[in-house]
Amino acid sequence: MASRHRCGHMRGAKGRRKRLALAKRDGARCFYCRTPFGDVATEATFDHYVPYALWPTNERFNLVLACSDCNVRKGHALPIGLLIALRPWLTRAELAVAA
Repeated sequence: MASRHRCGHMRGAKGRRKRLALAKRDGARCFYCRTPFGDVATEATFDHYVPYALWPTNERFNLVLACSDCNVRKGHALPIGLLIALRPWLTRAELAVAA
């Protein structure tokens, strides 16, 4: 199984710079529960909006900052807003699996 930190750019100085850029783009708060981060560089975790298992990319447009609790809770699930947007193209069986 692949490491949770799939690439070196998610850690160290490059990871801190990417976290700060995401905080500037989205605000220094958790994308899901909106709790503000005291220190983005140490408290925020990367979350793939479309799960890495479904779309393996670490591009900024697919990354959001989340607190560790929300990140773990979301796991590999698609966010509800994305499920609603994709609903016309999904079958009933696929929606049951996603729910």
